[in-house]
Amino acid sequence: MLNILFELDMNESIIYLIGITGNLLFGFKSAFQVLDCYKRKSCSGISKWMLLADFFGNLACAMFIHLTTGFRLWPQFVNYGFATLFLIILFIMMIIYKGNK
Repeated sequence: MLNILFELDMNESIIYLIGITGNLLFGFKSAFQVLDCYKRKSCSGISKWMLLADFFGNLACAMFIHLTTGFRLWPQFVNYGFATLFLIILFIMMIIYKGNK
């Protein structure tokens, strides 16, 4: 995947690097919250409605990408997959930690 960066001119390479960085940050944005909740053994301050909205937003965006482009943009599916996985983990942690109180 990175070999494409060497075949492009400098401006296109920078654009690809910005896109890759954005995808990684988006895909793993909830991982930091998972680690924080695990360390504190609490998910206080996290809205279940935010998690649900984010979850269904990820599914809707993934369906839109699939229906409009097929699987040509497969990195986006990986991106939304990781983001959704961490949201599911957070939701499970909310249920477990709420039950521990």
